Amino acid sequence: MVILIADDDRLIRFTMKSILGEILGDSDNIFLEAANGRDMVRICSEGKPDVVFVDIRMPYLDGLDAIAECKKYSEWTEYVIVTGYSDFSYAQTGIRLGITEYLLKPVDEDQLRPVIGQLQEKLKKQKIDLNARFQLRLMEVFNYYSAVGLEEYEENPEEDGCVYLAFLLYIKAGIRMKEESLELQRSIMKSIRKEGEEITRQNGCYGIMNTAEGTTCIVFRVSEDKKSRILSHIKKISITAGRDSSVCYYFQWACLRTLKEVYGACERLDAGEYLLMEQPAGSVREGVETDPGKEKQEFLRQIEQLIDAWERADGIACREVINDIWRKYKETGKEPDADIGCLGRYCSSLCGFPVDTASWKRFFASFVEHSEKMYSGAAVEEKDIIEEVKGYIQKYYRNDISISQIADQFGLTANYLSTLFHRKTGGKFIDYLTEIRIEAAKKLLVQNVSATVQDIALMVGYNSARHFSSLFQKQTGETPSSYRKNRKV
Repeated sequence: MVILIADDDRLIRFTMKSILGEILGDSDNIFLEAANGRDMVRICSEGKPDVVFVDIRMPYLDGLDAIAECKKYSEWTEYVIVTGYSDFSYAQTGIRLGITEYLLKPVDEDQLRPVIGQLQEKLKKQKIDLNARFQLRLMEVFNYYSAVGLEEYEENPEEDGCVYLAFLLYIKAGIRMKEESLELQRSIMKSIRKEGEEITRQNGCYGIMNTAEGTTCIVFRVSEDKKSRILSHIKKISITAGRDSSVCYYFQWACLRTLKEVYGACERLDAGEYLLMEQPAGSVREGVETDPGKEKQEFLRQIEQLIDAWERADGIACREVINDIWRKYKETGKEPDADIGCLGRYCSSLCGFPVDTASWKRFFASFVEHSEKMYSGAAVEEKDIIEEVKGYIQKYYRNDISISQIADQFGLTANYLSTLFHRKTGGKFIDYLTEIRIEAAKKLLVQNVSATVQDIALMVGYNSARHFSSLFQKQTGETPSSYRKNRKV
């Protein structure tokens, strides 16, 4: 906990800190001090402590006025009045301000111990609730912008010194390595959640969401001074989790000021996902705008096409890509300017055979030599999986389902399921889910004339009526209310 002791008597501050130290033990607690009400407000605005022990009579600003001012800066801070004055009017004002306890000096350990226990439980619940609200908001923002685009409205940064650190996790493995990729994902996400819980205890928030492409996105909302600590922990998680894995995985990250910017950055990074194949596996890369050059970009796109053809078991398309690359090589006399080692591991992970990286000639010869593995894949199985996924969506669209939850249901990673869904249907998972929900909403609007728009939204799986209305209007060209009105019998 971060505890502020605000009292103009230095000896009382020292005594309180000693007693609290005895009660709390050697845990990671931070003690701050303020000698007057003005300093108390400044520290609360900057440090947002968990608990403030406040004296009433202090210079510049008394304790009660200071509490009222501090409440503008931190919604979760708890206040305990510790005073030598038993005036009932003070207690009344304290109650009105929502203080936790009113203690009379001198305070001893027996008085403070139950108060600290009560505060710890209350703060723990508050922080869990606050994080749950953040997770819900994050989910709604991603679902909203994925459906209506980024042009709707501008979102201003909150003036509280916090930033959003967004980490996108890419796990690249074909269906032949689905068990290993799932195990890696579980290991990484277990460590991520542990870090998130620690951030929550420190008055930050975290949430996990999937982009429209099925990429796992972890968002931390923290004060800017915690940025380097989180980045360091993610790097450690990445090294530890994948130390013995043959699956290729990567983190991309960005630091943003609003959730709209978070969504926009995720969309931009997903569009350049193919550039990751030249990164070392397990790297944590800042998602900066980089231009790899036209030739390299074209070459990496061709590798992407080669892998896609391999996964579709399209031998003719594979040969065409390889032949096209070698035609260009013979014309220019230049070998591809790319990291053959990283590309080899990337292709091996997705295609399910060891790609030879001794030379570019051996690299492409590997695809020809192992072509029988292309047809031993799961083309039929993949088709069956997508049909089952579509059936699952049609059955459970009313629930709060996501591509991550469905991927778990079918033993796949969300990123792989998204790629597979797009390959087999030509559309995105989120668009299919939205289409199913809007079609159901059309029927409900006409059949249930007494139901409000909020009611209809909840019936088809949306918690936000505004989000639902925007999606409905984009899909149909009408608001839910006008759609109902125009179809009255």
